Amino acid sequence: MITIHNLRNKDQTGIEMYRLIDQYAGDIDYIKVRGIPLSEFSLFEFFNFVKNIPYRQDIKGIEVVSRPEKIIDKKSVGMDCKKKSILISAYLKNRGIPFRLIASSKRPDKRIHHVFPQMKIDNEWQNMDATYSDYKPLQIKKLTKAQVLQR
Repeated sequence: MITIHNLRNKDQTGIEMYRLIDQYAGDIDYIKVRGIPLSEFSLFEFFNFVKNIPYRQDIKGIEVVSRPEKIIDKKSVGMDCKKKSILISAYLKNRGIPFRLIASSKRPDKRIHHVFPQMKIDNEWQNMDATYSDYKPLQIKKLTKAQVLQR
């Protein structure tokens, strides 16, 4: 089943991302890669699996988000920061690790253009941005603006 919503802004997109994560985190239990369910990957193995999926931006003006199962089905075409954030967050939720989504900018004008997940470890929020192949877990980011997306 495919449901289409018009996502008009970052807040609406964030709400839909959280809905997909909350409703479909269990997809991680039965999706297998090399015969192993994704839920059996260690956190860092899963992070590397996601970051090694090629980056591909959505068509300008069209925001696409989906449940983890559908994202993995289409991984060969690549995915953007929203889809990679959904995957990482679904894994974290599945493992009972607190997470949140951060809308951010590196631009001088502070215009939001990126989203990534954070996980809470030892009462501190740590970045888990797997968008690009050179990113690392827990990597500190230089941002001009960051905003926690609300559920």
